[in-house]
Amino acid sequence: MALRRPAPPRLRRPAGAPPLAPTPPAAPAPRRRTGRRAVLLVGAATAVALPVVAGALRRGRESTPSAAHPFADVAPGAPGAEAMHWAHETGVQPAVSATAYAPDAVVTRAEVALALHRFAGAPAVPLATAPAPIADLCEDPAQAAALVWLHGRGALWGDAELRVHPEQPATRDGAAMMLAALLRPALTGVGVSWDAAAGTALPQDPEPGSALPDVAWLEAAGITPPIRSLADWAGQDRVTRADLAVAVHRADAVIADALA
Repeated sequence: MALRRPAPPRLRRPAGAPPLAPTPPAAPAPRRRTGRRAVLLVGAATAVALPVVAGALRRGRESTPSAAHPFADVAPGAPGAEAMHWAHETGVQPAVSATAYAPDAVVTRAEVALALHRFAGAPAVPLATAPAPIADLCEDPAQAAALVWLHGRGALWGDAELRVHPEQPATRDGAAMMLAALLRPALTGVGVSWDAAAGTALPQDPEPGSALPDVAWLEAAGITPPIRSLADWAGQDRVTRADLAVAVHRADAVIADALA
């Protein structure tokens, strides 16, 4: 089951309505230095307004892997080891125990949402009063808040029954669409963009609802490794804890570079 981004609404003007007056161009907003957390809290212009309280995106010394967390199932020089230590130490995706990270464990859609919500500083969502157009929210309050927040940012979609299927394993396509939908408008808002059409091996005219445009953007931003051919991207493959840690760690580096 693939949950795809809905097509934008097409509005029609009533017959006989007067022509619309041209909208004057908006004056450019003054540039100012923006924090990492603030960048992620900007979100899409079409986001559902939710009252949120900003948390702190923990970085600084915690972003450096520490020998204090020697996971028995993560070799020191293994691919993604640095990202997994970073994800644990920042709280974006903590280890499953004091000595194990479970890098090969498959994550669910709710767990992807939870990691992205924590990455943004875990903004508080008043679940008791906020509108929640999701029919299958998790019982876990942290995951439920993450799902509602990402839905409000335009980074999570459901099916025709308003179900987001949080318990289902996350696919590479689904995770890519969530990550790109969260990051792309936020970075564009501070004047940072990439040409996703240049140098990618992915099709330039994918079918409607495809995740490939998001994958191409993540590749151009340096969050996804270079894709040599379409065969390199198996969109329905499941996402592991190591995969998620690596992607979010790279996103953190991209935001830091963009704001440097």
